[in-house]
Amino acid sequence: MGKKYFEQILGLHAAPTLVGMKVASLLSFRRSSFDDFDALLAAYEPCFSCKGISTFRVAEGEEYVLILFYRTELVARALAVPAAQDILCEAGYRITDSMEERLEFLRLRMRVRKTLPPEVGLFLGYPPEDVRGFITRRGQDFVYSGYWKVYTNEAEARALFEQYSACTQEFCTRLEAGRPLAELVQAV
Repeated sequence: MGKKYFEQILGLHAAPTLVGMKVASLLSFRRSSFDDFDALLAAYEPCFSCKGISTFRVAEGEEYVLILFYRTELVARALAVPAAQDILCEAGYRITDSMEERLEFLRLRMRVRKTLPPEVGLFLGYPPEDVRGFITRRGQDFVYSGYWKVYTNEAEARALFEQYSACTQEFCTRLEAGRPLAELVQAV
């Protein structure tokens, strides 16, 4: 499989990020599903870069690679919220770290924990209150679950999830109709 399959995965799992509605998306790719995954990703980098999207390999092994597709400025704003900073500091991040240093620390925590650390939600733009709820309640007793586990502001989260779903549907419909991915990805 190749380009079309890659674009379908992006559409299904990252459309809100690709159009600027969401700060970041985390996608897992199976290398053996592509002839040359690294070359394929590299071929899309100019398109992503010119639209303000960066990529970061959070984890990779022989078969799978976990990539964060993100908008640096939007993630920086999400991480600058005092409640988010508190969570990051508790996890060992330094407030003075650059985005690159924070991402490297996230990758290190992933390696040490052998699973996604809960603060990854902050990098994905989840509300700090929901990330805190996930941490303190150990992923249990949430009021709603959609794109993430919701512990506060259920009505707001449901409305946002509906927007994300509608965006994904529209993006995938356009992609399937033959619109080029580069045309669908938006600069923010």
